[in-house]
Amino acid sequence: MDATAVTQTIVIAGGGLVGSLTALLVARQRPDLQLMVVEPTPAGPVPDKRTIALAAATVELLEREGLWSAVAEAAEGIQHIHVSDKGYCGVTRLHAEQEGVPALGQVVPAAQLNRALFDALAQMPNVEWRAEHQVSDFSYSADHVTVELQGPQHTESVSACLLIGADGQRSLVRERAGIAQQTTDYGQSGIIATLELAEDLNGWAYERFTDTGPVALLPLPNRTASLVWSVETEHADAIMALPEAEFVRRVQQVFGYRAGRFTGVSGRIAYPLQLHLAERSVAHRTVIIGNASHTLHPIAGQGFNLGVRDAICLSQQLAQSTDPGSYTTLADYWQLRAADYQQIIGLTDGLVRGFSNHYWPLTKFRNLALLGLDALPPLRHAFAARTMGLAMTRNWQGGN
Repeated sequence: MDATAVTQTIVIAGGGLVGSLTALLVARQRPDLQLMVVEPTPAGPVPDKRTIALAAATVELLEREGLWSAVAEAAEGIQHIHVSDKGYCGVTRLHAEQEGVPALGQVVPAAQLNRALFDALAQMPNVEWRAEHQVSDFSYSADHVTVELQGPQHTESVSACLLIGADGQRSLVRERAGIAQQTTDYGQSGIIATLELAEDLNGWAYERFTDTGPVALLPLPNRTASLVWSVETEHADAIMALPEAEFVRRVQQVFGYRAGRFTGVSGRIAYPLQLHLAERSVAHRTVIIGNASHTLHPIAGQGFNLGVRDAICLSQQLAQSTDPGSYTTLADYWQLRAADYQQIIGLTDGLVRGFSNHYWPLTKFRNLALLGLDALPPLRHAFAARTMGLAMTRNWQGGN
């Protein structure tokens, strides 16, 4: 491949939500670039059984890119958020109308969004989707990176100006680039399930802090809700093994009846709750995004939306760069993202630690904080803007 071709090629390891979104944003803004999405799963969109909460800023992006119509019918809007601390009087309520947005967020099946992104990428002439392939290694020179691709039958080399690692928490790109990762184990496991309800949530989402960890309910259609229940790791296996009726009873006991009566459960999955944070997101002609760079506690539903802002910010940097893999381009990207990481990870980590602590002075302070947020509109609006992702994206737009 000649030097001209090298400078026009970007390889993206991983075709999940963040990798696909990045490919689409870059491809649309830079038709002169060739993008190759390398995805280990068979042909078609990446399978994903999760239900994800999209922040308002993420929904705005999907609307601008013409993707929202493909997922809107399966989405459930979050019109209100209720945050409380079990056993205490502190409570904060957020309302879409008061924040001047159609919804505080949307709850969608990840598979539906993956399909919309995959279909959009299929229409882009400068995107090649390599199913059943994965990045197995790579090496650098001054002006390009040589990426080794392992396919079902053979290995090939591709020269590119930039390698983007969107290959998840166990990122090979991060490891091979020599980027260290810090891990914080919260001593909790997250149990995800779909709850059946006696009454519809009517657009209410709940974050309830309890003795065992936070419990979140997100509204879904047909009187159902997405449950994210944080429990102490030592009790997770026993809770997962409970019969359906007993599991429902336990969740009801922990959460209470603010959302009405729970009548059934399906699709239980448990996983350890940890914070994984790369010490940096860039190396020579390499950048890692999404879960390859950061995996957060699910509290406040910030993880995926942080990855979306990776995609937005990176595409904006590449849109105006003559050399997408240059030191200056990647350094500018990292400088912009570091502040967002610090704010959001500080928020989620602080909530986990602060609300998992039963030290009396701290419980008093955190409940005063919840009451203060509820009573003081300027503080509430600032908190809402940050959790919706609007504070950061509007700063970027204002700087353009």
